[in-house]
Amino acid sequence: MKSQLTLKKALLTFIFLLGSVLVFAQGTGKIAGTVTDKKTGETLIGVSVRIAGTTKGVGTDVDGKYVLPGLTPGKHIIEISYVSYATKKITDVEVKAGAVTTLNVVMEEASSQTLNQVVITGSYKQESVNALYARQKNSAVISDGVSSESIKKSPDRNTSDVLKRVSGATIQDNKFVVIRGLSDRYNNATLDGASLPSTEPNRKAFSFDIVPSNLVDNLMVSKTATPDLPADFTGGSIQIITKDIPDNNFVSFGIGAGYNTASTFKDFNTGVRNATDYLGFDNGDKALPANFPSRNRIISGNLTNDQGISAMKSLSSDWKIYNNTALPTQNYQFTLGRVKNFKDSGNKFGALVSLTYRNAQNIQQDVIRDYVNFDYHDNIYKFSTNLGAIANFAYSFGKSKITFKNIYNRTYDDLFLTRSGFNSDRNRDIRFYAFDLMQKGLFKSTLEGTHPLGENNSKINWSVSYANIVNDQPDQKKISYQRNPSDAGTADYVFVGSTGTVSKENSRLFSKLNEDNFSGGL
Repeated sequence: MKSQLTLKKALLTFIFLLGSVLVFAQGTGKIAGTVTDKKTGETLIGVSVRIAGTTKGVGTDVDGKYVLPGLTPGKHIIEISYVSYATKKITDVEVKAGAVTTLNVVMEEASSQTLNQVVITGSYKQESVNALYARQKNSAVISDGVSSESIKKSPDRNTSDVLKRVSGATIQDNKFVVIRGLSDRYNNATLDGASLPSTEPNRKAFSFDIVPSNLVDNLMVSKTATPDLPADFTGGSIQIITKDIPDNNFVSFGIGAGYNTASTFKDFNTGVRNATDYLGFDNGDKALPANFPSRNRIISGNLTNDQGISAMKSLSSDWKIYNNTALPTQNYQFTLGRVKNFKDSGNKFGALVSLTYRNAQNIQQDVIRDYVNFDYHDNIYKFSTNLGAIANFAYSFGKSKITFKNIYNRTYDDLFLTRSGFNSDRNRDIRFYAFDLMQKGLFKSTLEGTHPLGENNSKINWSVSYANIVNDQPDQKKISYQRNPSDAGTADYVFVGSTGTVSKENSRLFSKLNEDNFSGGL
C-alpha cells in the first residue's frame, strides 16, 4: 500500500513538471531580419520596425538588422518606415512560441510627390521572395554562396564539403579548392574579413577541411574582383563568416554516429596508438628527439660515423603493426547562445560558444593501382580526429557594433598503408609499408568594429586579426621490401628490405610548420 502511494506521488509530480514545461514552452516568439535598399542592395541604418497599430517597435542597427522580441504567438502585421522611403506593411507574419521568424525587407525610395502618402502592402511570403531577388539583382560581382540554413540541411561536416556545392568550385584531396579550373595558388580565402594564411609548407593553399561546417554562418565565393576584396586572386575569393549574435538564448547538444559496412567492426591495422590520439594530439613519442643533430650539421659533414649511428638509434624503433577493431564514426556538438538586451539604452550583448568533436576510422580495402610498369594492390587504414571550438562575442550600442570572434580547430589524420604487387621495371615482387601522421591546427582571433559615418547611410569598418597555423608531420616512416620471382623454390626467395638508398619508398621524414599572421584593415 505504501509503495502504491509513493508511485502515485511520483506520477503526480511528473505530470506537474510536464505541465510546467508545456506552459513554459507556450511563451513568446521573435521576428528578426535585415532591411535593405531595393535599388542599391545596401543595408539601412535606423529604420523603424514595429507591430502595426502598437507602439512596440525597434530600429535597425549598423548592419541593418533588427529583432522584435516578446511577441505573442499568431499572425502579425509589421510596419516598416524610414525617412524618404515609402512605408511598407507586411501581413501574415506568423510568430511561433519559443521560435524566431526571419523577415528580410527591401525598402523603395518614395518620389517627392508621394513622400508622405504611399504605403506598400504585401504578404510575408511575397516579401521574403522580394528580398532574395533584390540581393541577387544588385550584386556587383559574379558570386555564389551557401547559407547556414542550407548547411543545416546537408550532411556536410566541414567547409570543404560545403564548397563542393558551389558552382564552378571543385575540391582536390578533399581539402584544396579549385575555382573555375584554376588551382589554389590563384585563389584566396578570408575568415571573418581577415585573410587566411597557407596551411601547407610548400604551396599557397588553405586546407578547408579544418573548419567545421556547423560553425559557419555563411560562405560566399566571389569570382570577379571588387575594391572591397583582396586583389591577389584570379579564380575566386572564398569568404567564410562564422556565427555572430544569436536571436535568442539557447542550448543545444547533438550526438551522431555512422556505420560503414567496409570499415566498422572490421580488423583495423595501424601503427602505435595512444589515448591522446582520440583528442587530436600525439603524445610526443613520435617527435624528433631534442638532441638530434641539426640538418646543417649533417650536411656540413661534422658528424662522425658513431654520432650518426647514435642519432639514428635515438629515433623510435617501433615498426610493429597493431591490429584493432574499427569503431563506428562518432561526433558530438555542444552549442550555447546567449543574448542580453539592455532595455534602458537599447544596447545588446551576445555570445556564442560551440564545441565539436568527431572521430572516424575508415578502411579502403584492395585499392588497385594498375599501370604500365607496375600492378599494386593497396590497403589503406585512416584514423581521423577533429576537434573544433568557437567563441564569438558582440556588443551592439546605438548604431555601432563591435565583435570579438575566436575559432580553433585541430585535425589529426593517422594513415597506415600496406602495398603488395609486381614492378615490371625492377622485375621484383613488392611489399611496401607507410606510417603517415599529419596534425593540423588553426587558431584565429579577430576584433572588428562597424560604425555609421555621416547621414547618408555610410559606414566605416575596421578590424585587427591574429592567426596561428600549425602543420606537423612527425616521423613519417616508409619501408619497401623486394623479392626476385626467379628465385622461386630456392632459399633466396624471400622479401629483403631496400635499405641501400634513401628514396620515396625508404625514408623517415620529420616536418613542422608553425606560422603567425597579423593583419589589420580599415
